[in-house]
Amino acid sequence: MKRGWVWVALLLSVGINIGVLATIGVSRMRAEARWERPRDAERQPPFERLADHLELEGEARLRFIEIQQGLFRSTRQRQEGLHQLRAELRREIAADEPDPQTVDRLLDQIGAMHMDLDRALVESVMASKKILNPAQQTRYLRILERMREGYRRMGGRPGSSGPPRPRDRRPPPPDQP
Repeated sequence: MKRGWVWVALLLSVGINIGVLATIGVSRMRAEARWERPRDAERQPPFERLADHLELEGEARLRFIEIQQGLFRSTRQRQEGLHQLRAELRREIAADEPDPQTVDRLLDQIGAMHMDLDRALVESVMASKKILNPAQQTRYLRILERMREGYRRMGGRPGSSGPPRPRDRRPPPPDQP
């Protein structure tokens, strides 16, 4: 009698394993299909969609897109620099004997980088507003606010300069006596 239950348990286990493997296989095939799918030729870049939403045309449209692209490029470069400074700060703090002057210098550089990011955003918004009429300005500012709110919901910090970075999930080192 016991032997019969062992076979039933073995068959159930094999069935579950086959189901798990099939699920993983289907998931991978779907992911590959997503990557291989041709891009929609009708889909416009985000800056152009924003210009469409604001109903911009002609020279104003071109100038608006140019401002947004410039902000994107400069923000991306600054965020990469900020990421490097934070990594350097983490290394310094994790050192056996962190140098307080180095930590202060890195904190000052990080603060200056944040200020540069804020300044670039403000300059971009001000330049964009000069191109837009009052109704477009209102729509543009609402879009920026929705983007900011969406970013906060994704886990960003107010005043932070970019999307949240994946955190190192390793536990902190034990205290040394």
